[in-house]
Amino acid sequence: MLLLCWGFSLGTAVLTLTLPETFDLVPTFLRRDGRDLAIISGLALGYFWLVVALLSFLVGCLAAKTTCRTGAGFQLNIDPVRAARAVWWLNVLFLGVTVIWIAVTAMKVGGVFRLAALSMAETLFARDLLLETKLFTGMRLFYATLPVTGCLAAALLAVGLPGRSRRRCRVVLLLNTVALTVLPVVMSQRLLLLQFLLSSYIVTCLIRRRIIGLPWLMCGVLLFLSVWMMRESLTNPHFDRHPVDIGLQKLAYYFVNDLGNALIPIAEDVPHTFGAISLRGLLFFTFSDSYVAQAFQGRLQYLDGLKGGGEFPLLTAPYIDFGVIGGGLFLTMFGFTSQALFQFARAYFVPAVIYAQVAASLLFSSHALYITHQNQIFGLLVVALVARMSRPVRLIVPVIPPVSDPRRPPARFKSRRRPVARSALPEAAAKVPEPV
Repeated sequence: MLLLCWGFSLGTAVLTLTLPETFDLVPTFLRRDGRDLAIISGLALGYFWLVVALLSFLVGCLAAKTTCRTGAGFQLNIDPVRAARAVWWLNVLFLGVTVIWIAVTAMKVGGVFRLAALSMAETLFARDLLLETKLFTGMRLFYATLPVTGCLAAALLAVGLPGRSRRRCRVVLLLNTVALTVLPVVMSQRLLLLQFLLSSYIVTCLIRRRIIGLPWLMCGVLLFLSVWMMRESLTNPHFDRHPVDIGLQKLAYYFVNDLGNALIPIAEDVPHTFGAISLRGLLFFTFSDSYVAQAFQGRLQYLDGLKGGGEFPLLTAPYIDFGVIGGGLFLTMFGFTSQALFQFARAYFVPAVIYAQVAASLLFSSHALYITHQNQIFGLLVVALVARMSRPVRLIVPVIPPVSDPRRPPARFKSRRRPVARSALPEAAAKVPEPV
């Protein structure tokens, strides 16, 4: 997964850098972030450390492949009907919170139709308005968990369900597809749609134990590209270009920008942040992110000046946090964990769903370190909750003692004394004297 992601990303970025006439809008997009094509293409030391990081990850994968082995068959360690019911009600909760969030935002501008019109005319203003509206702390985690419930529904459909449960999972897939297609046009959270499409396809292939549904995969790619181009055409109306041209050039810009975010911090000596970037999801759930941000405020501001749009990718963030040796060990442990999880995903249902989320994060790891993001961690907690709620019911048969027969005489305790033979008794003792 990692080789596929980074090979495609580096190839597209190099192709964009070698064809400046074809991708003439990319330098314009880069100048918005204070970037230059010459700086990105001349970082030879950064390429060396990327290769070292990739080799560290591969060492961990090979170690897990040789040590972690499972059985040949696939075991369904949950009750699929109870799991479908849990996924249905959790998705109703998450989707209901999302609908209430949009409704409350629409009331500020005069209704849903006014909000839709505002989204088409002033996309960035509508996005800021949605982000300012907060129902409760952590509300956006509910919206970000829709890809996980959709992946669970796809996994249960691949296993096989009876009528009502199958219809529920299909409705979950349909509703989440619509929500994750419409909202990213305004919210610019297209990674959630990409995570939903990739994880659903990966978990289906894992459960069926073969590559299936290539036409469905192509439909997912077309859906993502359509949402991407629609979003970019709305946020860049001043370019007199076709929406397809704007969308493709903005996509090429992201590949070049991600390459800059990967190369620039490791091509020079940067201050370490000791987990503030790589472990920010864990810091969020332990309520220590604000303390860490305050402690490393100067260093984080300096690093923000080095990156353009987006975040630091998977192969770069550990180097920034822990240095060369610590970053290499972090990537080796992460490679070992992901490969071990893949071994268990081939044999069990719950590890298959978890690995689908990890694999989807690896497929866009050149853009961001999403595997330790709070959205991903909360989604894994939801998977654990569904697994807990759908454990198979074990019937405990009580052991009833047998009823004794009343006609049978009660048992007598045996004595340890040996019975005395009648022939050994003296004849005088054997006779009873007659009464007088």
